[in-house]
Amino acid sequence: MMQNKPRVIVITGSIGTGKSTAVYFLKKLGFNVLDSDKIVHEGYNRGSTLYKKILDHFGEEILTKDKTIDRQKLSKIVFNDEEKLEKLNSIVHGYVYEKLKDGVENTSDDVIFLDIPLILETKDSFELPYDEVWLIYVSEEIQRKRLRERAIKENKNPEDVLKIIDKQISIEDKVTMVDEVINNEGSIVELEENIKKLLQKKGIGVSYG
Repeated sequence: MMQNKPRVIVITGSIGTGKSTAVYFLKKLGFNVLDSDKIVHEGYNRGSTLYKKILDHFGEEILTKDKTIDRQKLSKIVFNDEEKLEKLNSIVHGYVYEKLKDGVENTSDDVIFLDIPLILETKDSFELPYDEVWLIYVSEEIQRKRLRERAIKENKNPEDVLKIIDKQISIEDKVTMVDEVINNEGSIVELEENIKKLLQKKGIGVSYG
């Protein structure tokens, strides 16, 4: 049983703002970061609680021959059905938030970071205790430029990727909803320095373990 409640800081951003790079630096500095995307990825594994909940709602037609969830089939089912998409999101986000709460409750760290891309879109629907939200920021112009370049590099249709931005709260609105903003419009080196400066400002010690 923990004697002290950890300081819980959520790291968030929007697609193309560089949140994953920021999380990499936090881990490099020795901090414990709970990754919501990793929780989802593992949750789709056969036999997990999330797997069972998705299967109960969407049926066995979403399974492959080896009984794993075919995410492409599932995506096609929910893509043009707002009600089914909301149900899937509710199941997935509920599972993730429970796992994050377990991680916070069982940590022995003084500070723990939670990597949650959609915290501002989902925080009102699920209970999750945290102290602060830090936003990785670039302007929407830079966000769109980086996404377009990434899509072309990955042989994806840039317009399909850019549509994701329109489904999220705008980055400028997010600035007004968080406790701290970390600018990532410069180089990777500058991003790391900005993170270190904020940690210092907050009185959070850096471990190089």
